[in-house]
Amino acid sequence: MFYLLLIPAFYAFQNIAARHLQRVSLNLYAVGAFTYLFSACIYGGLYALHPLPVPPHVRLVALALGVLYAVTYLLFVPTLADRGVSVMAALCQLSALFPMAGAILIWHEAPTLVRWIGAGLCLVAMPLLGLDQGITDTSLTWRKILTFAGLVVFNGGVLLSFKWFEQLDQPQYLNAFMLTTFGVAAVVMAALWPFYRGVATRPVLGWGLACALCYAGAALFIVQALRHFEGVVVFPFAEATAVAMTVAFAAFVWRETPGKLGFTGIVIVTIAAVLINL
Repeated sequence: MFYLLLIPAFYAFQNIAARHLQRVSLNLYAVGAFTYLFSACIYGGLYALHPLPVPPHVRLVALALGVLYAVTYLLFVPTLADRGVSVMAALCQLSALFPMAGAILIWHEAPTLVRWIGAGLCLVAMPLLGLDQGITDTSLTWRKILTFAGLVVFNGGVLLSFKWFEQLDQPQYLNAFMLTTFGVAAVVMAALWPFYRGVATRPVLGWGLACALCYAGAALFIVQALRHFEGVVVFPFAEATAVAMTVAFAAFVWRETPGKLGFTGIVIVTIAAVLINL
């Protein structure tokens, strides 16, 4: 039970830390670059303890996942700035549609009625989250629509990649898989370093390490939790609780609350994420 309780705390910390760094005007892109770099170092150390030859197809998917991670992060930052952490966290939950679509189209699974209801609720939540004016109190533009849609789609690709790895049922490759993933993401962010004017200050390094420990911890605790609980318990609980913790923290500490549309969308998408994972 200890592992199960820590997973949503790590998820929520990632969201809250990002919004805090934005509020204190720290370069989120630079923090993201070091987060991926330190995460790769952590998994590199774990892989060195038990090195295994890794099949080429595992490395290939990890390479694609690393690119998806970096692109998702690049879309995540402007979404966070415009809509706030609560709506951003809920938008990411819409990506749960992609693993479900993959289960149908790739692995030929037959979703239950409950999962279909969850998918329908996601479609209802989309316009509500998009139309909420967020913390900037600005209207929706085509550029924002494309940014929000891109966040959902690319984060969906991330979740679909993890779904593929889960289908392999070969957890012994997890460290090598994540090492490659985070290594590629770090390389992409490093290549863009001059464009977002990254500077390796002490706060950037410190927060990058803290977030990396959070990423690595979440993955490790998921593995531990799945040894004691079924995935239909772990993932809905983690996702729904993380969104609730994020919204509560933003509301009580920063007085940052979404509008009526956004709040309704958050409630709907939280329920939908649970139903899709059942």
